[in-house]
Amino acid sequence: MDWRQTTVLIPGGGGFLGSRIAEKLRAKGATVIIPRRADGLDFRREQDCLQVMSDTKPSVVINCAAEIGGIGYHDGKQADLFLDNLKMGIYLMDAAQKAGVKKFVNIIAGCAYPGYLEKDELHEEDYWNGKLHDSIVSYGLPRKISGEFGKALHKQYGFNSIHLVLANMYGPGEHFHPERSKVLASLLKKFYDAKRDAAPSVTVWGTGAPVRDWLYVEDGAEGIIRAAESYDSVEPLNIASGSGISVADLAKLIKDVSGFTGEIVFDTSKKDGAPKKTFGITKMQQVLQWIPETPLADGVRKTWEWLSENYNTAITR
Repeated sequence: MDWRQTTVLIPGGGGFLGSRIAEKLRAKGATVIIPRRADGLDFRREQDCLQVMSDTKPSVVINCAAEIGGIGYHDGKQADLFLDNLKMGIYLMDAAQKAGVKKFVNIIAGCAYPGYLEKDELHEEDYWNGKLHDSIVSYGLPRKISGEFGKALHKQYGFNSIHLVLANMYGPGEHFHPERSKVLASLLKKFYDAKRDAAPSVTVWGTGAPVRDWLYVEDGAEGIIRAAESYDSVEPLNIASGSGISVADLAKLIKDVSGFTGEIVFDTSKKDGAPKKTFGITKMQQVLQWIPETPLADGVRKTWEWLSENYNTAITR
C-alpha cells in the first residue's frame, strides 16, 4: 500500500490509540481525516456515518470509535454501552461499503474472546470457543458482532474488512479518570497518589490473580498499520505482546517504578474479571513479520513519567 496516495478516515482518531495511528500515517505521507464529535457528528446515527463517508471519500477506514472503560465503568450502563457500540460498529462499516471504501480496519478489544477459558494463550481458533466474561459482555459482544457483520458484507458484496483483536493497551495519554481507567492506569494513579500523600498502603481490586497481556500503545498502532498494509482476511487477527502478567505482579512492577515504599493490599470483595487473557501471536508474526518492541517495564516507566508530568489533566480523561 502506498500511503502517499491514500486517504484514511479514522473515526476515533482524536483518542488514545487513534491519535497514534494518525501520527504514524501522516509520517508515511497519508492524507488523514479525523471526524470529530465537536463537528456535530455522532456515529450512533446512521445518516452521520453515511454523510462522513460521502463527504471525505476515503479509500481506507481505520475504526477506533468506541465507548469503553474499566470493569467498574460498565456497571449501571450495560444496555447503553451495548447499543452505542453496536450502532457505531455496524453503521460505520455499512456506510464504508456503500461508499466504495477499499479497506475497512475494524479494531476489536480482547474482551471479545471467551472469558472463561483456562488456557495459557488465546489463539484465533479459540475466538468462538465459549461465552464472553459477564463483566465486559456489554462491550465485547457488540465488537464481536461487528466482525460477523464484516463477514456478511464480504460474502454479499466482496467488501474488504479486517478485524484486529488487540490486547489491553496502555501508555502516555490514556484514561486515568477513576471511572474510565483500566487496571494498569488505575494502579499507576493509585501508586502516584499514595506516594504523594505518604500513604501506608495501596489497595488493589480483587485477588491479584488475573493475568493480562499488555500492549504499549505505540506498538499497537504499528501493528494495526502493518495489518492494514498486508492482511486481507475477514478472520480475526491478534495484535498483542504474547506474554501475560498477573495483576499482583503488575502492582509490584508499578510499585518498583514509582518508588512507593508502603504495602500492597488486595480487596477481594471486588470483581476479578476473566481469570486469564494472554494472546497467541504466532499468526501475527507470520502475517506481519513483526513483534511488538516495547518491554512492559519500559512502557510502564514511560507511562509513569508522563502521568507525573501531566497529572492534573491526565486524571480528567
